[in-house]
Amino acid sequence: MIDGALIVMTAVVVGLAAVAWWRGGSELVGAGLGGGAGLLWRYALLITLSFLAVGLAEALVPRSWIQQGLGAQAGVRGLVLAAAAGALTPSGPFIALPIAASLIRTGAGAGPVVAYVTGWSLLALHRLVAWEMPLLGPRLALLRWAICLIVPVLAGLVARALTRA
Repeated sequence: MIDGALIVMTAVVVGLAAVAWWRGGSELVGAGLGGGAGLLWRYALLITLSFLAVGLAEALVPRSWIQQGLGAQAGVRGLVLAAAAGALTPSGPFIALPIAASLIRTGAGAGPVVAYVTGWSLLALHRLVAWEMPLLGPRLALLRWAICLIVPVLAGLVARALTRA
């Protein structure tokens, strides 16, 4: 499917290839494309399995549940639920963002989806425990986490207000 994102990314690749050609010729272009192909090879199976898992979950979770719990009329409770789900999603973007896309397709409102992604970005418990507390120390890590607690709900409220216009 050709859409705006594909056209932009194609233009970026062509532009970067042109700059690489100008700076180092075919050798630099080949090295860059080879590096990108290596990343594709490394992550292709993970991305494919993530998308398949999200598709299966989308088929199994009743649309009415998503629409009722996370729909545009869900209220602050829906924003808190979405933010908590984001904080509890133990993954990187390969799983969290397809889940967000699935929520949109199954009837979640913009506010809860923004709260979910923001909760995942700022409050991910797996990252807090595995990375932040050991590297930053428990006091600073928990302080940062506590300060960010309200941000997903606020972001969801803003998204809801902007999409109702």
